[in-house]
Amino acid sequence: MHKIKGVFSASLTPVNQDFSINTYLLYHHCKWLLTQGIDGLAVFGTTGEANSFNVDEKVKAIEYLINSKINPNKLIPGTGHCSLADTIKFTKKCAELKVRAVLVLPPFFYKGVKDDGVVEFYKNVVEEVGDHDLHYILYHIPQISGISISFEIIEKLTKLYPNNIVGMKDSSGNLDSMLKITKYFNNFSLFSGSDSLALKVCKRGGAGAITAASNISAKLLAYIVNNHKNELTIQNFSEIQLLQENIRETIFTSEPISVLKALISIKDENTDWNRVNPPLQIIEYPQSHKTIINLIELLKRMDSLIPSA
Repeated sequence: MHKIKGVFSASLTPVNQDFSINTYLLYHHCKWLLTQGIDGLAVFGTTGEANSFNVDEKVKAIEYLINSKINPNKLIPGTGHCSLADTIKFTKKCAELKVRAVLVLPPFFYKGVKDDGVVEFYKNVVEEVGDHDLHYILYHIPQISGISISFEIIEKLTKLYPNNIVGMKDSSGNLDSMLKITKYFNNFSLFSGSDSLALKVCKRGGAGAITAASNISAKLLAYIVNNHKNELTIQNFSEIQLLQENIRETIFTSEPISVLKALISIKDENTDWNRVNPPLQIIEYPQSHKTIINLIELLKRMDSLIPSA
């Protein structure tokens, strides 16, 4: 039985003009997402521009969410840094705040590293944090990090820390590899990082999904994952799945973080949303941007296809 499962939105992080975290907008976005049928929030992952903020900024933002009545059991912060010390510091603080789990990216500057080096990094984090009850989700996104989390790494870490290392977010897009992991590792929570692949992963024993597109289509993805066992009895299920695939594909025709923030700035009628950290760049005129226009039309279909959240 999976120790953790469900749909978690890889939340965006709104920023102020000085590129500090806009905690007010972050809270309201997180609060809205939790009304959409998802299980929680993966804050400060790739979509959350995690590596554009320092540890103290992120800790303060998480404390703000919790103090504003966001249940810490709904939070999965991304705590991986290139610096081992920063990863330990951030993870330890998240453990103290009693979050649901932490999502830990491997150190991502050096390329061509061996599996033993990656294992050593995670060993140091788990042992220095020293919390036997804290759940860790490994973060496999080799096209960005340059580091692959192999079967051997998963096997070594789950044997060393069976109560801590409980799952992995796989954003590689390699469905065959994901399905092999769900088959080989019993009760290991494999989360799809792709909205489009979440259904196939869940049908083969996956735990759920942690995705970017769910910032705007959380209701849709939650419906798919929660009803994947009833696919054949839901008349329009294939149409719902195709819509989710189309939304994700459309988002990724441009730089996805800028697209998502620009769309929300229109949806919420709040230009403060249309800011990103350099080197990312904003979409200057989102109302006339082809990707944004297409997404608005797709989201209209979402509301007509599935019951209200």
